[in-house]
Amino acid sequence: MDNKEKFDLEVESEFVFDLGKSTTTVYKSLLPELESSHQRTSIHIKPQGNLLILNIISRDLVSARAALNGWLRLIRIAVDMTRAIES
Repeated sequence: MDNKEKFDLEVESEFVFDLGKSTTTVYKSLLPELESSHQRTSIHIKPQGNLLILNIISRDLVSARAALNGWLRLIRIAVDMTRAIES
């Protein structure tokens, strides 16, 4: 196989976080991050009761990995800060 061959690929991932009573606060803190546009990924987050649902749609595995790493970091920071403020 030639390394220059192109493949059409779309990676769609959904992650569900049970954040309890912090869900709405974490969701609202993440909203400004959605304003950034990326050519190879599409990000959607929504609260659903005590759950925060993150959907990542990417054109390739590299952008999927980068988006996932970035959003997991952002969610972890938002959760940590929310819990620190609430305690």
